[in-house]
Amino acid sequence: MHAYMKFAKNKTDIVILQESWMKDENITISHSSFTCIKSNVQNTYVRVLIFVVKNAKKFTCTSRSDIVNSEDMQAISIANNKIQRRILLFNIYNKKSQNADDEQSYTIEQELAKVMLNSEQKVIIIEDFNAHHSWWNAKISNFIRTKALINWVNLHKCNLINTSDINIYHNYSSQLSSILDLAFASKNMRNHIKN
Repeated sequence: MHAYMKFAKNKTDIVILQESWMKDENITISHSSFTCIKSNVQNTYVRVLIFVVKNAKKFTCTSRSDIVNSEDMQAISIANNKIQRRILLFNIYNKKSQNADDEQSYTIEQELAKVMLNSEQKVIIIEDFNAHHSWWNAKISNFIRTKALINWVNLHKCNLINTSDINIYHNYSSQLSSILDLAFASKNMRNHIKN
């Protein structure tokens, strides 16, 4: 993770990580340029972390554990003086629950589907979806783990930020490529996002 932080230094204000797999009491990641925001879940592996540049002058970030508090999903509120309403940023790792065998046991169904926002809320969702759909990969005909996700992004009028059909996951041992890491944003964020 320090390699990510070193790369991001002087290039970005917010770093979003999934699959960190760090036990909560062992999270001691410190960096001279970033502050770590993590979920308040105890005695479990935290799989999502957000790092915010220290001494940010253009914006403020606040953890929103009142909206979601999970080892696989976190929310922060971002505010600045140029955007009228705060932006909610969700960081999600779509992990299957240890206790279930059906598709309803993933983070999307367990956490995101429960989050209902008003129609004016600005929202960005960054995620390791582990989901397959033709919306972002035209080669997919068998949709996997997408029903709750598609319902949620449609309900909240979100657009896909990624450019469709560009593989971002490569498994070198099996030689397979896929599109698993995605970003969506509400339509009212259109003028604030560059891909």
